[in-house]
Amino acid sequence: MWARHFAPTSRRAWAPRAAVVVLCATFACADEAETETEGSFSALTYNVHGLPPEITGDDTADRMVQIAPLINGYDLLALQEDFLSDNHDTLTADTDHSEQEWFSEIQDGRIYPSGLALLSRLPLVEYWTEHYEDCNGLLDGASDCLASKGFQVMRFELTDGALLDVYNSHLEAGGSDEDNAAREGHVDQLVAAMNGYSAGEAVLFLGDTNLHGGDPADDPLIADWLEQAGIEDACDLIGCDEPGRIDRALLRSSDSLSLEVGAWSVEPEFYDGDGVPLSDHDAIAVQIDWSAL
Repeated sequence: MWARHFAPTSRRAWAPRAAVVVLCATFACADEAETETEGSFSALTYNVHGLPPEITGDDTADRMVQIAPLINGYDLLALQEDFLSDNHDTLTADTDHSEQEWFSEIQDGRIYPSGLALLSRLPLVEYWTEHYEDCNGLLDGASDCLASKGFQVMRFELTDGALLDVYNSHLEAGGSDEDNAAREGHVDQLVAAMNGYSAGEAVLFLGDTNLHGGDPADDPLIADWLEQAGIEDACDLIGCDEPGRIDRALLRSSDSLSLEVGAWSVEPEFYDGDGVPLSDHDAIAVQIDWSAL
């Protein structure tokens, strides 16, 4: 069933690449000639609130200018609401991430692309995308049907034979029964991918889930997602002091790759000079420590 979702994209037909050498500065390798068996990387998930200023009510383009220099401090970036090409160009113009993918395809009848972008310094093997089948609201509810929502997957080979699949997504917003049903459909597709394409592989999910911890409508879906995909919330694993946030990092290890959460934090730099947040979401960072098994 999962194979039905993974149709080749027109931009890159899920083509494999040769792995590149991991930078010793990032992955703490002892000798370039040796194969690393452990390391760590920093990852950030950030909804940049990149809608037009008529919707955000502020100077969206100026916020992107201020965000851009801040994102270079992370090895892996998962951005959401990166909707507009000019803003995306601003965000990525001066990054040194060797891999940059913007999920820019627009579905029939939609106004915006997915708003998703993945940037990485990790050694890429494959890149996949998938649109969600469900949405609710065009000019009502949270208007999610204006966007071509879905998810991205980057597959990395951290060391010989040890693969990591990184997902980026932004699930349905809104709190109506119709929104809840659409989110359930999104989680179903993610579970199908994690248990299909990513079967037997380590997984790291980064994104805006729009699932609130402690919400009686959301908690069962969160629990089902974690159980069915065999993933855990990084915030819970490290005992962070702000559990239940909708911006999440979820992960699982595999038989060949162990993943551990070295740190979880709400990043304090993403504010302007007056102390105003640069988005309506906080930037959430995690340090992932990995070792080959």
